[in-house]
Amino acid sequence: MTALVKVFLAETLKLKRTIALRMVVVAPAAVVLLVLFLTSNVTTLLLNQRVELWTALTRFTLIFWSILMMPLYVTLETALVAGIDHSDNQWKVLLSRPVPRWTFYVVKLFTVVLMTGTSTVLLVLGIIANGSILPKIQPDLHFAPAIPWADIITKAAQVASLGFLLLTIQHWVSLRWRSFTVAVAVGIVAMVVGYAMLFTTSQNSPGWAIYCPWSFPMLALGSRAANLTGLLWINALLGITMSTIGSWEFSRRDSD
Repeated sequence: MTALVKVFLAETLKLKRTIALRMVVVAPAAVVLLVLFLTSNVTTLLLNQRVELWTALTRFTLIFWSILMMPLYVTLETALVAGIDHSDNQWKVLLSRPVPRWTFYVVKLFTVVLMTGTSTVLLVLGIIANGSILPKIQPDLHFAPAIPWADIITKAAQVASLGFLLLTIQHWVSLRWRSFTVAVAVGIVAMVVGYAMLFTTSQNSPGWAIYCPWSFPMLALGSRAANLTGLLWINALLGITMSTIGSWEFSRRDSD
């Protein structure tokens, strides 16, 4: 445990004043501002009398986050965090220290998970902020005075949790190959495949999307995933398995 804490503290020092750390704020802020712009100019996006406006705003924001931003965000963050030690072959120095090799893999994974969780919290705060600002811009929008914190947090947490498996895969790819281009290319191609899988979904079946981790977050936003609890458990177990295998492979790898 002491080794993990020391490695984590060293990792936080490396991240100071890096693009990776700034993206924790920039990514959710970009989505929040985009949603604010769209909903303040296209009122019909939210004026659906069958849906409570807090619910509509939350879903609209999380759609942008899960489909567009989060896959790119995870791809970029995993590549940037791994790239800190890929540059100048820092692994030779790190792996020569009297610390179990797996700690470096686990700490970097935990760091990206923590970054993603922090961005999700900021996204939730952004949803609340937009819900407070929009009625002042569009008087026709009437949000309920009582903010449904539990519903918003639950839905955002489900989307973030369903991104765990794709995060563990991207983490392994980023540490396995030194090239930043390879990590980004894998993330983008997988994201496009995830989009294609989503087109096979229907209201009663998730279709092929159930087999693509990059589609999982979007499945939390509709009725297409009939068993969301089951999907969350599968995603968590596969993510832990991927992390275990990746950590084992990293520990056996030569630091060339």
